[in-house]
Formats: sequence, C-alpha cells, structure tokens
Amino acid sequence: MPGDCAALKQRLEELGSCVVAFSGGTDSAFLLDCAGEVLGDKVAAVTVFAPYTLKRDIRRAGGIAEALRVSHLNVDIPLPEALRYNPRNRCYICKSEMFTLIRREASVLGAGHVLDGTVTDDDEAARPGMRALKEQKILSPLCECGFSKTDVIDQLNKRGRKTWIHSPDSCLLTRLPFGREVIAEELARIEIAEEYLLSEGIDPVRVRSDGTTARIEAGRECRRLFFPEERMDKIAGQLKQFGFRHVSLDLDGYRTGGVDD
Repeated sequence: MPGDCAALKQRLEELGSCVVAFSGGTDSAFLLDCAGEVLGDKVAAVTVFAPYTLKRDIRRAGGIAEALRVSHLNVDIPLPEALRYNPRNRCYICKSEMFTLIRREASVLGAGHVLDGTVTDDDEAARPGMRALKEQKILSPLCECGFSKTDVIDQLNKRGRKTWIHSPDSCLLTRLPFGREVIAEELARIEIAEEYLLSEGIDPVRVRSDGTTARIEAGRECRRLFFPEERMDKIAGQLKQFGFRHVSLDLDGYRTGGVDD
C-alpha cells in the first residue's frame, strides 16, 4: 500500500512543533515540505556540515529550505576524533554526534521533537546509523505512515518538486576503505572528481580512493558514457590533474559498499 498522506498530516499535527534533520536528500525534503505545510513557523530545518559532508548536499539543502521559506540552521562540526581512522561503525558514530547536536538546537528553539526522513525500505542492516535514531528517540513519521522511497518520489512529482528528486548520496567517508586515516585533502580531491564526473552526465557515480588511485563506479546505464577511447583519456587526464596517480573504471558499476569489495 502507498504511504498515507492523511495519516502523515495527522501525525505532524499531533507533534505541534519540530526540527527536521535536513540532509537535502529526497526523503527529508518531502518531510520538510509536509511539515512546513502543516506546522508553518513551528518547524525548522537543521543541517549538520562535517568535513566529510558533500558540499552539493549542503547547497541543495539551502536551496530547498529557501524555496519553502522554512527557518534553516547550518551547524558546522569538526571531524570527530572517533572517526579519524574511518572505523566500521562510522555511520553510528556520525549519527550519534549529529543527532546530539540537532537535539541541542531543537531545545534552544523550543521545538518538541526531532524528525528524520527514514522510509519503510531503508534497511537497518545497510544503514547501521539507524540505531542512533532509536537511542536518541528521533521520530521517523514517513516510515510510521508507510512511505517508501517510491511513494516519496511519486508525491514530489505530484507537488511539482521534480528537481528535488536525485540519486541517493552518502558521505565522503564511504569512498575510503575502513581503517584509513581521514585526510581533508583527500576528501576534497574525491569530491572535486565526483563533481567533474557529474558535470559530464555520469550520475550516479562514486570515486573510491586509497590515496593515489581513483576507482570510478558509475551507474550501470552510465558505463557506456566512458567510450569512445578519447573520452576515457579526457577523464583520466582530468582526474590526474586533481592529484590522482592512477584512474580506473570499475566494470561492475556503482553499488553500495563498493569501496570494501
């Protein structure tokens, strides 16, 4: 069954006031849109910007919040020491830090609840950070009201919000192998390489890195875009200008967790 819009509206009305943990992603954008409609100036968006957050996500979050005329707060945080060597539980550590900050901001704003955009088909096994949501009592009204990712996309299309629909992103730590020291310059190199590839029409795309090598994972339907040979030379040359010594194309294409294959 599709997500229940009436139930979502009722649930938001019950909450009275809230802060939305706003990543700029498709799901949290839909949630913020609905919360703004129901609660008006009793809703605010908070976006946490860490050194491993994609700048394109920050830009997108700011643009959507401005379009909705919703109060939007950006909170910058340094790299938590617990994430210095990219541990396997990085998602849990990150979410714990992030929601601690957002809950603090919600308290300052006098908001009664913190919401996030989790939907029914978000897999807890694939998203270990979801444990932090439960521990900190973060509410997920889209999931409560039966919304899947497909439902969210359908609703955004109906609302004329097509430009808010985009390929899922994940933080830059997912481009590095577990146990690798997190270095700001390497994250910047990865991000600028992905921005370049996106500008070439390759979406989704991930640039996995072990420091000197860029391994490009492109959406399966995008792999053909690397041909003819002249285009491969162009892409390899550009990524080497960014500081990579070796550039390769992963023939399996993009998949979650590909950095640790």
